[in-house]
This record gives sequence, C-alpha cells and structure tokens, in this order.
Amino acid sequence: MAMLENTDALFGEVIEKSLFEENMVHTANRMRKLGKSVYDLEAAKNEMSPEKDKYVLINVYKGHASIVVVDKELFDTLLFEPVWGQLIDGPILTLRNDSEVVKRMATTIPLQQYHICLDESRDSYILARNMYYMPWLMKSRSFYVGETAMAYLYLQLLCLTVVPARYRLVIDDCLEFAKRFAREVSVRENGVRETEVQVLYRTLRVSEDYTSAAIEQSSRNNPQSGLTGALSYFMSFRLERLILGVCLAISVISVAYMLHVVV
Repeated sequence: MAMLENTDALFGEVIEKSLFEENMVHTANRMRKLGKSVYDLEAAKNEMSPEKDKYVLINVYKGHASIVVVDKELFDTLLFEPVWGQLIDGPILTLRNDSEVVKRMATTIPLQQYHICLDESRDSYILARNMYYMPWLMKSRSFYVGETAMAYLYLQLLCLTVVPARYRLVIDDCLEFAKRFAREVSVRENGVRETEVQVLYRTLRVSEDYTSAAIEQSSRNNPQSGLTGALSYFMSFRLERLILGVCLAISVISVAYMLHVVV
C-alpha cells in the first residue's frame, strides 16, 4: 500500500530524477502504473539481508524533512536501540563513550539521505540522495519509523515509486515524501498498523515557529523562516505558486476580517 493515488498530476512542478539511473526511473514508472510496491518484487526480496540491518528515520533539519537510513549496528553502538515512533533529539544526545574506536565509527560509516529539495539554482525541484555521517545526524531531530533488510539499490527504487509525479506545495512536499517512504517500511516490513502510522504523522512538523500550519508547510523547503520564506516562494514567477499565494492571502484577509467583526 501507500502507493500514490494519482501519479499523473495535472499541475505542479516536475521533479528532476537525474541522480538516479535511467533504467531504475523507468522501472519505477512502470510499477507506479501497476500500483506495485518494491515489497512486491521477488528480486527485492531475494536481495534482502538475512536480518534487518538498517534503521529508517524521518529526519528534520533546518526546516526540511528527509529520509535517513543508518546502519543498525552503528546506531546501537553509538547511541541506543530505538523503539518505533521515538523522537531522536540529536542536539541533546551524547555518544555512549568517546573512545577513539567510537569516534572513528561515527566519522567513517556513512548514512544515506533521500529527499525532495530545491536544486543548486534554487529554481526547480530534484529527488536527491546524499551521504552524511553521525555528527550531522546529531545536529537534527529524527523519528524512528522502522528497520529494514532491503538492499540500498531497492531503497533507491522505493524512493522513485513513492515520489510524486510533480511537486505540489503542501500536498507533495518534502515531509509528505518522507511520510510515504516511511509508511511503506513501517507497514510492509515492520508490521506497524496504519492507524499507528497516522497517529505519529499527526504530530510531525518541520518547524514549531509558525502559528499557522499552512505557513509551516509552505516554508518546509526554504531555509528562511516565517512569512518571509513563504512569500519568497510564492512571489517567484510560476503560475502554480502565484495561485497558491493569492489563495493564502485571501485566507489571511478573511480570517483577519472575521476577527475584526467579532471584536
């Protein structure tokens, strides 16, 4: 489950997938049309590790959400064994010990990050994959959403099957992508009930700085804060952004008017 209901969105900005192999992109497109998950592939099942050897996290850092996959043994050795849905508040955590072996593990065993973000020109969106190390994870907060035995190759394919056809603000942004990825892992591989996933997702936000959930969502992919970040996005010359900006402005004016009438 958790495959996208509508893979042929009629509006929104195209998400570039050039960081992934072309054949893999084509395979993902075929799977999406058939409503298939990576977990339905025999090849993916055959390539799984004998034991679940990776942790999957929804990571939130500087107002941006992503999926992070970390080696299970590395995480357990340096920190602790997490439970599903647990908040991992990196800035307040310390490593179990500061031995040279632990320090070396923290800086030599990479983490995999998958996310939708603005490209270097900040003009279009891209499905990206990056490598970081534990010190980076310790700067951010994450939510543990399950363990996986899936090979990294098929985790990339999973990214491509859950990424939206187009980027539509609020509907298909960075956090929504991370939630779709995490739902597949949680439900299909960890036996978590859909209701439990939804309870966790209702608590997820990438920032606590905004009184309005709409502004919080519209600022997810922008490193600037508050209304300035949202306005800078809306005021770029794209039809979809202008329409959304007008709708947001009308909503704000309407609420202000109603409050004025009440007073």
